[in-house]
Parts: sequence; structure tokens; C-alpha cells
Amino acid sequence: MKKTILIILFVVVASQAFSQGLSFSYLIPKDGYLSAPVSPFSIRGIGLDFGLIGIETGFTLYSVGGLAMSGLPFEANKPLTGPHFTVLVPLQIALKFDSKFVTLRIRGGTFAFYNLNPRINYGNMDRAIRDFEGWQVANADLDMENGLGIGWIAGTSLEFHVHSNFSLTAGVSYLKGESNAALDGTYTGAPENQLLRTTNVSYPDAAISLEGLEISLGVVLQKK
Repeated sequence: MKKTILIILFVVVASQAFSQGLSFSYLIPKDGYLSAPVSPFSIRGIGLDFGLIGIETGFTLYSVGGLAMSGLPFEANKPLTGPHFTVLVPLQIALKFDSKFVTLRIRGGTFAFYNLNPRINYGNMDRAIRDFEGWQVANADLDMENGLGIGWIAGTSLEFHVHSNFSLTAGVSYLKGESNAALDGTYTGAPENQLLRTTNVSYPDAAISLEGLEISLGVVLQKK
């Protein structure tokens, strides 16, 4: 499935582009920290136009402050990974509704993402383990796998036509995806006034969650 998505993305990018969007996109992840694009590495809206319907792709390199994790036996309301960089590549079907001064686009589809050298936020991880075990202190030492993630994305945007060759655009999308991030290792801790103990752990279903709002502001270059 992941290989099929990547092949489709390369085909669309290699095709004749009808538009190209240069944008500043900001990701507000669920249970995470605000993530900003690494300028100028945010190019969206590359694709093919078939009239009312189009196919769009692109990519954004995010500087991620922190992301949540799923598949663990405990919950945390703060991000358990980060900071790191994340590459996000969407593939969407877009419905276009044109007028003389503005264009409305409604999009939906899938996306792939890859976290570059993700790291564990041990401060938040230790607190989550401490609360889970009911201990006074906890100190984790974990190894994380790093895999390609996929998910779904949907949203809308408005393009304000200020020139025949380019438009100013503002949009918002919601996305939800996961990448495999199995954890193995140990954590050490103890309740108050008790001796420290070490626990071996393995969380094969652990995953990094990329879920939240993406807000974009930019310019769309139209090719006539």
C-alpha cells in the first residue's frame, strides 16, 4: 500500500503541472507542539487539472516541536517525541469552484510522512510512566524504530486572484496518520520510600501520531 502511494506521487509530480503553490503551513497537532515549515521547503498544489476535478500533491518539511504516541499501555496528554523534522507528502483529489475573483477548492485524500531521526521526549515519557505505575520517580531508557507513516487528509482553501498568473491562498486541513515506532528497553523507578526497580518493556504496537490542523498561507502560480 505504501509503495503504491509513493509511485502515484512520483507520477503526478513528473507530469505537466497546472499550478504550484508556495506556502507557509503550520501544523497544530493533537497533544503536540506547534510545528512550522522549514522555509523554503513547502511546495503544495502541484498536479493536473481536469476541469472541475484535479489531482494535487507536493511536500512540506516541518520542524516538529513534538508529537503524541499511540499503542502504549498508558496515556499522555503531552507529546512523547520531538523535536525533529518531518517530511509530509499529500496526494489529494480537489474539487474546484471558480469565480472571477476567487476560487474555492475542497480536497480529500491520503498523505505519507517520514520523521527524520525522531527522538523520545524523555521528560514527558518519564512523567507518563511515573503516573502509570504510581511511582514517585521514573527514568526510561528506550530504543525506537522509525518507519514510514500514512494517513488521510481533508480540507479546503480559498484562492484570491490578484493577477492572471498568481493568486493569494489561505486554507485549512485536518489530517490523521501514524508511523510505526516500536519501543524496546527498560525503565527504572519506585514508589515513595521504596527501593528502585527496573522493568523490561516491549511495545511493538507503538506509533507516532500525526493528527491535527494544518493552516496554510501562500501563493499559487497558475500555468496558462
